[in-house]
Amino acid sequence: MRGEPAIDHAALRALMHHRYGLDVARLEFVPKGIDSWSYAAEVRDGSRVFLKLTEPTRPDAERRRGAELPLMAALADLGLRVPRPIADRDGQLTVRLERLELTVLVYLHGRTLEDESVWSEPLYARVAEVMAAIHGSTESVRHLVQRAERYELPFLPRLAATVEGLAAGASFPAGDHPTLAGLRDMLAPRAAELLDRIVVLGTLRDGARKRGGETVLCHTDLWGSNLLLDENGELSVVDWDGALLGPPEHDLFMFAGTGFFPAERFGWFLDRYERALRPIPLDADVFGFYFHRRNLEDIAEFVIQLTEGSGDDADLYAALGYTAHVIDDWPGLEKRIDAVRGLLRARAQDR
Repeated sequence: MRGEPAIDHAALRALMHHRYGLDVARLEFVPKGIDSWSYAAEVRDGSRVFLKLTEPTRPDAERRRGAELPLMAALADLGLRVPRPIADRDGQLTVRLERLELTVLVYLHGRTLEDESVWSEPLYARVAEVMAAIHGSTESVRHLVQRAERYELPFLPRLAATVEGLAAGASFPAGDHPTLAGLRDMLAPRAAELLDRIVVLGTLRDGARKRGGETVLCHTDLWGSNLLLDENGELSVVDWDGALLGPPEHDLFMFAGTGFFPAERFGWFLDRYERALRPIPLDADVFGFYFHRRNLEDIAEFVIQLTEGSGDDADLYAALGYTAHVIDDWPGLEKRIDAVRGLLRARAQDR
């Protein structure tokens, strides 16, 4: 969750009037997101639009900037409920506001599902159908998708070096903060095990690369915070920044037994997904790659936060707790992969 950026609201309203012909009466900051800032803008004619402000700082920002916007427009044209980008008077989908880039989107009503602890069966089925519709749109939008899954693991070298440093008693920017001592006590005895898991992830990555197989349009983060449910029971999918062409397992693994969705319901979910799409070849080891990558990527994020001491005390103690939780999940990873393997084997025999 991000705080509101230091921007001139009057300048933002003037830009909206000048470039989009919209007379904004009120701006409501939406405290969501990690790498962007958002506002719900109420227009004087009673309509609403959604504003997204980003600060391009990544090395590949020039190439990726706004890459998802034509894709979102095409998906909306296909009838998927996604935020359609609105062009300015010159037909541009992004404009500058000081150091930031502004995107204006059609406002979609609904509440996010991130705080839902139990999903009803109809809602769960609807999510499966929405995922099938996204994957089924691939051939219509393939030419607009600029990224493909490369199975890259950019976080691993730093994670391995940091864990080795913790085990060896190296110093870190967090200094003598008690959470750093707690992290050292937690990871030092398990450093060898963690490094072994890094090797396992590399092996799974190599196997996934060799497998080949079908690629589909993947949202890559299709869970509660990016799903909006309106009062009519309709689902909208937001935040398409991570969209890429990849194996269907990239989206499906989230529903095969993670902290959000129980493993025992995956077969039921997969039935609804394939009924809406078609039977599709799936590989348990590719699921394994995504299980392990998510686990180690989360650990890397928390470990770096703790060793750098970035955040206030509450953030650091929360990160220490999250790290312990993710590490405690290690025994469950192989069980989940085995469960998926058994499920896929049984489904293959039934066909």
